[in-house]
Amino acid sequence: MRRKISFNITAIVLCIFQIMNCKLVYGYEYSKINNLSNIQNENMEEVRLQDDFYYAVNKDWLSNVKLSEGYVSYGTFEELCGKVNGNINSIILDIEKNKKIYDKNSEEIKVLNLYNNYLNIKARNKAGIQPIKKYMKQIDDIKDIDDFKNILYDEEFSYFQSLINLGVGADYKDSTNNVLYIGRSNIGLGNSLYYKNNNEKSNKIKKAYIDYLTKLNILYGENKKSAKINAETFYDVEEKIAKTRPTNEEEAMDSKRIEKCYNIYTIDELKELAPNIDFPCLLSKLKVDNANKIIVEDPKEVQLVNSFIVEDNLDNMKKFIKTSILMNTDNCLTSKFRKASDELKKLLYGVEATDLNNGSGIKFVNNQLGEVVSKLYVNKYFDKECKDDVEAMANEIISNFENRLNNISWMSESTKEEALNKLQNINIKIGYPDEWNDYSDIKLRSYEDGGSLVENIINIYVAQSRKQFCKINKPVNKKEWNMGACTVNAYYNPLNNEIVFPAGILQAPFYNKNATKEKNLGGIGAVIGHELTHAFDNVGAQFDETGKLKNWWTEEDYKEFTNKSKKVIDYYSKIQVENGKFINGYLTAGENISDLGGIACVLDIAKKLENPNLKDLFENYAIIWREVSTKELKEYLLNNDCHAPKKVRVNNVLSQFEDFYKTYDIKEGDKMYVEPEKRVSIW
Repeated sequence: MRRKISFNITAIVLCIFQIMNCKLVYGYEYSKINNLSNIQNENMEEVRLQDDFYYAVNKDWLSNVKLSEGYVSYGTFEELCGKVNGNINSIILDIEKNKKIYDKNSEEIKVLNLYNNYLNIKARNKAGIQPIKKYMKQIDDIKDIDDFKNILYDEEFSYFQSLINLGVGADYKDSTNNVLYIGRSNIGLGNSLYYKNNNEKSNKIKKAYIDYLTKLNILYGENKKSAKINAETFYDVEEKIAKTRPTNEEEAMDSKRIEKCYNIYTIDELKELAPNIDFPCLLSKLKVDNANKIIVEDPKEVQLVNSFIVEDNLDNMKKFIKTSILMNTDNCLTSKFRKASDELKKLLYGVEATDLNNGSGIKFVNNQLGEVVSKLYVNKYFDKECKDDVEAMANEIISNFENRLNNISWMSESTKEEALNKLQNINIKIGYPDEWNDYSDIKLRSYEDGGSLVENIINIYVAQSRKQFCKINKPVNKKEWNMGACTVNAYYNPLNNEIVFPAGILQAPFYNKNATKEKNLGGIGAVIGHELTHAFDNVGAQFDETGKLKNWWTEEDYKEFTNKSKKVIDYYSKIQVENGKFINGYLTAGENISDLGGIACVLDIAKKLENPNLKDLFENYAIIWREVSTKELKEYLLNNDCHAPKKVRVNNVLSQFEDFYKTYDIKEGDKMYVEPEKRVSIW
């Protein structure tokens, strides 16, 4: 479900990852390859490595781990997140214990106040709907369409309204400068598939979604009839937007999707495009009317939104915004508001709701004040000695990738030179940023001091939005990070041509300074190789060494690259998973290409060691991807996630490499076996 996030450079980067890199799909018939990810055995205890490597390596762990209440999945990533969250909890407890020594405006007290306000359900229940009443009253007081537009232009209200989405980030075609983006409207169910489909599953989701929106309105005080009308009005607006928008699957198959998102407009042209919105006034009120360049993601959608903002539709727009306020604050109001979304979450993800606890409080604070929490975490818990070691490994992997590029036979020398230039200009970020942002302008009051959780999140949003808008027309700060340092994850940013590995992921089983090199290569090494290969996947390959959207390929070379990518897409599209459905080869193309490239790189390096123990590498790789999850989440991810299921990322990746066959004596007839002519690779 939608949750309003400050649309800053992070959102721009995620837009590139999610909108451009992850939205692809085709379906193909069943093939023998399916056995690698859909193995069914009456006695799983007897599964051989040669038949299901993922399960055989993780057998004991998978047999003993059960999903705790409130969890939709649990695996290595969640395990490490739990460890990091435990450390953060210790930090917060220490701040609580010694809070008298901190200034009221210190980062430590901000974290403490936000954390306590989130967990203080007694104070939240007592406050009821009071924290949002002033915003709802502003909607009730609207008399005409001009009053409504003033709400759209309001700085605080931009947190609630989902129709006009402004952001600042690097220009796709000149990544050294920040420009203003007008993104698509937010829709609550995310994928337009759910609004377009009329099958049983989509209809169940639609009903649960409208019921959820109705419950929110009832909890605010509307009678059942009015609440249902408000919910259906809200859904109808979203449905109109969704029906003009491609599904994740449709967008994934569009090779021109990046260019289609890049539409330059002047303020005068925006006024002509959407006169009812009155962009000159909107941008002036938000103090972003000085933008030298404005990029509109979807002009037709802007025109549709423009058609909503008319006097005859005023009542519907008021209902829409009021419901949007409720939807964006339900997790910050009373316990009843929190529970209103339970049925929808259960349907989408197969999870029962849980009461507030330390874990959910830490997650909330980390989402809102990620950099502040990361700074405190790094200073106390991160082993800074590993930073140099991991950076050395990253450089070794880059050097190996260079050798692989030099030895590619299908790429011409001119394209190869461009690729090598991009590779040599990749920036590596390890652990934490060199500079931390200043959060002194954000005021976060406790309930005891008259504050509220809603007030907290609005203050954070407004402060961060102002900072981002101040970057318009200025050079991109390449030192900034787009992920908190305590995050257990990693990323490649095509606009900065950088690979980034936060402190949170630099711990066992991904990285252990006392482990064998082979084991670390199968962990953090494979992650580094994966992120590096993103620079040359089906999306990353469209950006040059500076992060500029540019074709640096010869026509013949790019055609061959596309053909090889299609073979990867076809291979994955034939994989049937546990629920009987097939993987979306297009949707997962970039991640699959990167998985294959990552393992290829670390295998090269491991084989150069004296008497290499490749079992350490392969088995640790299987360990980092182990996971259990609900069947509902698995189905949801097949439609929405650009990553293949974890088991596929092990079995169907390792089975492409001859060294894997030699290490475990895998032969034709074994279920892990793939005929050589059917194996796929690019880099």
